[in-house]
Amino acid sequence: MGHAHEELEHAEHIAHAGHGGDSLSRKVGITMALLGVCLAFAAAKVGGQRVELTQALVDQQHAHAKFTQSDIKHRVAVLTLQQLHAEAQPGTTSAKDMVLIANTIERYLAEAKLADKWVDTYDPLIEAHAEGQERYELAQLAAEIGIVIASIALLLKRREPWLIAVVFGVAAIGMLAHTWWHTRGVVHHVEHETEETEKAWEELHKESKTDAVDRALVEDVKKVYGPLVDKPAPAPVPVPAPAPVPAPAPAPVPHAAPKTPAAHGDPDLSGRN
Repeated sequence: MGHAHEELEHAEHIAHAGHGGDSLSRKVGITMALLGVCLAFAAAKVGGQRVELTQALVDQQHAHAKFTQSDIKHRVAVLTLQQLHAEAQPGTTSAKDMVLIANTIERYLAEAKLADKWVDTYDPLIEAHAEGQERYELAQLAAEIGIVIASIALLLKRREPWLIAVVFGVAAIGMLAHTWWHTRGVVHHVEHETEETEKAWEELHKESKTDAVDRALVEDVKKVYGPLVDKPAPAPVPVPAPAPVPAPAPAPVPHAAPKTPAAHGDPDLSGRN
């Protein structure tokens, strides 16, 4: 009987220990589930911030292309006006055309300045997305570490590792909440400013177009120079063939003088008597 009583008490102790282990296991399981949710949310936000960052960089390059386009047009117009001003002569140079080019220079300069401002508005947005991505990655790391420590607590059935896992879980949740709130406010403000600047540039670009003036210039050029292009080219004047040049007469060949015979009575040059 005494031996049976001891076995019964030992079984009761095991049962109480088992109930305590089940309670800790439930807590660890709930903690791991919450950490898994934090991990999935952080991973999704990291991917979202990465996509938003890429889109912001692409939009900034688009705005920079508009700035480059306006700036090049401005410089070309300035060079054209400088050339016309250097070659201008009173009474022959069109003052209307020079004033039109000067107005065009001012228009392109205003577009370039507004496009440059448009480019700069993307800097805080890019910085916010980059910072948000880093903070979400830290929260993701904290959740992963918490899951690992909670697994150790479940394996060892110890309360201390579980508490450490809870601390990492609270830190992950705090970083997720703070990053979401901070990034949301900055992005909302910067996106509104970017949209307003883009809208202002589009309106300035549309208002400053001189379609009527450009069309009038094209029609004037066609009216003045069109008939010259359509006029048939004059027939070529026939060029008379050059007269043949007579060949030069051959030079006369000189003949040798004939020998003259010696006359009678000439002295004998041979010395005969």
